[in-house]
Amino acid sequence: MANVLIRDVPPDDLEQIRAAAAERGTSLQSFMRDTVHAQAVHLRRQAAIAHISERLQGQAKVPDTERDAVLEAVNRAHHERADQLSARPAN
Repeated sequence: MANVLIRDVPPDDLEQIRAAAAERGTSLQSFMRDTVHAQAVHLRRQAAIAHISERLQGQAKVPDTERDAVLEAVNRAHHERADQLSARPAN
């Protein structure tokens, strides 16, 4: 893995980050690594959304009734799965 050195971090910002790491019971290094990873995931998702948006440019819009039907089916599936999981016997 690569190493990163960040210079000139304002003292108040660093103290806030140290406090957040301590609250989680983790080291500053681990906290910052997780934060950098979360930012990278966010950037990848934003790039994917932009790519999909570009590909869909000029395509016909999905009718509201179809969109609503799909969202309702997804919602129903989530509720059914939640019911299945809550009906499981505890280990």
